[in-house]
Amino acid sequence: MAHQTGIQPSDDLKIAFGGASGGAKRLLKIGIRDEAMVLVKSDDPSGSWEEDFDAKVQPCLDDAKPCYILYRLDSVHGESYEWLLFAYTPEQSTVKDRMLYAATRSTLKMEFGGGKVKEELFGTAKSEFTLEAYKAHLLAAEGPAPLTLQEQELRSLAEADIQAKTEIGTQTRHSHLHGVSFPIEEKALTYLTKLKEKKIVYVQLSIDISDEKICLATHKEELTVGDLPSIVPNDHPRYHLFLFKHTYEGDYLEQIVFIYSCPGYKSSVKERMLYSSCKAAAIEIAETNLQMEIVKKIEIDDGSDLTADFLLDEVHPKSIIYKQQFMRPPPPRGRRRSKSPKPTTENNDGQSKSPNPVRETNSREGSSEPN
Repeated sequence: MAHQTGIQPSDDLKIAFGGASGGAKRLLKIGIRDEAMVLVKSDDPSGSWEEDFDAKVQPCLDDAKPCYILYRLDSVHGESYEWLLFAYTPEQSTVKDRMLYAATRSTLKMEFGGGKVKEELFGTAKSEFTLEAYKAHLLAAEGPAPLTLQEQELRSLAEADIQAKTEIGTQTRHSHLHGVSFPIEEKALTYLTKLKEKKIVYVQLSIDISDEKICLATHKEELTVGDLPSIVPNDHPRYHLFLFKHTYEGDYLEQIVFIYSCPGYKSSVKERMLYSSCKAAAIEIAETNLQMEIVKKIEIDDGSDLTADFLLDEVHPKSIIYKQQFMRPPPPRGRRRSKSPKPTTENNDGQSKSPNPVRETNSREGSSEPN
C-alpha cells in the first residue's frame, strides 16, 4: 500500500537525509505537502537522547495535523546511528490524512534507510510520544506476551500447587489427601465420622482456594432425597456424601453415596481443575482413613439430576437377563445323497425280477448238473 500513493521525498528532504546520517541532527519532522514528503523542521542535539526526548519531540506534535518524526538515538549500529520513526496521526485529523500518512510510511522508511530505523512507534495522542511512554514500551517488549484469562488461571493454579508442596512439613497435624497438597480440616473429618456412624445423613465438602484446604461446607442431620437438589450449588463444584435411605426388593437399606457436582462452565477453570484433581483423594480418605463404605460414586452437573429414581438406578442398576433362543443344530458337513429304489422287471409269470439276477451255483464249487 505504501508504493500505491506514489508520494516521494522532495529534494530538500533527500539532502536532509544525507546530512542526518552523520549524527549532526537529533530530529527531523516530516510532513506531506502537495503530494510530496517535505522537511517541516529539523533540530540539533542539545544533550543525550533521553534529555532531548520530551523537549524536542513534544513541540513538533500538532493537535490536528499528522506528521512523521525521525528521532536519533545515541547508539550506533554498524556505521550509522540508530533512529526511531514516530507516526503521529491525531484523532482530530481527517480520515483522508490518516489514510495518506499510513500508506506513505513504508516509502519514507525505505528512502531514509530501513536499516537505520531501530523501532517504529504509532500513536494518536501526544502522551504516547513521551520518554516515559517510550520506556514503558521497551519494558513491555522485554516481558512475556500477555496471557489470556484461562492461561492466567492455569498459571495461578500451578504456582499455588508448587507453593503448597514446599510448605508441607513432616510435623503437620492435618490429614492430607493423597496426591493433593491441600489439608482437610478437622471439622470436616469429624462430620464425616458422624456420617459413617449414621448420626447424620449428609456432608458437603468445599475447597477454600485462598487458604488451600478442604473445608466443611454444610451438613444435615435430616435430609430427604427430594430436598437434596436444593442444597447443590449451581455456580461452584462440591463434594457430597449422602446417606441414601431406601427400600430395595423388600429390604430397607441405608447406604452412603459419593456425589461430585460440577456445574460446567459456570465455575472457573481453576475451580474445576482443583475439584477434579481432589476427587479421587477425597474418596480415598473416606474409604481408607475413615473406613467408610461408599456403595456408589456419582458425577453430576446439575442438582436436579438427583431424584429417588436416579439414585436407585445408580445404586442398584437393573440387570438385563438374556434368554438364549433355541437354535436348530447345523446340518452335517458335505452333501447328502438321496437313495432311490432299484428298478425291477416282471417275467412272463408276472413275478418281479431283479435286473441283475444272481447266478445260482451248487453248494460245491466246480460242480455242475449233468445234461
